[in-house]
Amino acid sequence: MKYWIGIVFGVLLIALFLLTVDARRMLDALASANYWYLPPAVGMYLGSVYFRSLRWAVMLRHLKAVGAFRLYPVVVIGYMANNLLPMRLGELVRSYYVGEREGINKASALVTVLSERILDALTLLFFIAALAPFMSIDRIAQTFGERFGIPWQLLIAGFSLPFVCAFAAMALFAIYPRKTRSAVMWLARPLPSRLHSMIESLTGMLLQGLAPLGSARTVATLFAISIPIWLTEMGVFYIVGFAFGIDQAHSSPWTMAVTMTLVTAVANIGASLPLAPGGIGLFEFISRETLVLGPLASVDRSVAAGHAIVTHAATLLPMIVLGQVFLWTASLSLGRLRQSSEEKAENPI
Repeated sequence: MKYWIGIVFGVLLIALFLLTVDARRMLDALASANYWYLPPAVGMYLGSVYFRSLRWAVMLRHLKAVGAFRLYPVVVIGYMANNLLPMRLGELVRSYYVGEREGINKASALVTVLSERILDALTLLFFIAALAPFMSIDRIAQTFGERFGIPWQLLIAGFSLPFVCAFAAMALFAIYPRKTRSAVMWLARPLPSRLHSMIESLTGMLLQGLAPLGSARTVATLFAISIPIWLTEMGVFYIVGFAFGIDQAHSSPWTMAVTMTLVTAVANIGASLPLAPGGIGLFEFISRETLVLGPLASVDRSVAAGHAIVTHAATLLPMIVLGQVFLWTASLSLGRLRQSSEEKAENPI
């Protein structure tokens, strides 16, 4: 059922994207783009994946010291799975694969992966806050709210509060593991006694995965590494912008960088919902509308749509190809990893 739900959402979102743009003008923009800019854009994205591997190495080192280069194929295969499977099942595949490969507890590894997603969102929110002096963020939120029929204050709260609250809760759990364990077991008292040992074991695994967030120094290191992750990914949006002549719509490279930082942040936060594989449809729609609504330049919606499609392709396709290469060299298949990871998720102990 979850696969069909993901496919249905993907089809609906792609239909929404196509029905709200002049398709002929969008195809003209795609045809006239300068695709010589794609190789450096892809190289920039591969660099961001290295920084992701480095950050994950920091998050895993209390479980086992694993180098960033050794984790790189695991991260790529996880992203490949996210790009091909719905409901962000790549997170499950990545945690299972690193557990099998490195002998790390899989449930604890999954918690570190989920913590990464929260760190990503908070870093992007920091970028958006940093852009506030240069553009009217609330006006953009108001326009989005009008488009979706949602009060813009509620839209901003929905974009930020879940991630802030989730990080605060995880940090508190990591700082006070004994109190957290006691609270969980107290809540589990009404349940049958045969479940208590399983709940206690699962709680221990989860707290083990959250342990890095209990150290202020480690959290600072994780946020410091998150900055180049998203600066390099912003570089993908920026470079592809030249392919579509979006630089000519801006008064300077600086204003274009500000616009692309906003597009990167809003598109990636918005597309983090676990719907269609790779966020297809949702990413394109949010990326296009944010670029069009940017106050520092006037970008045609058809050009912005072409930019969104090519930017997403530059981040999805390399991971799929490189992930398949890493699977072949390890004599594995994505189907086998997915099935094994789901079976393990159903029986984590």
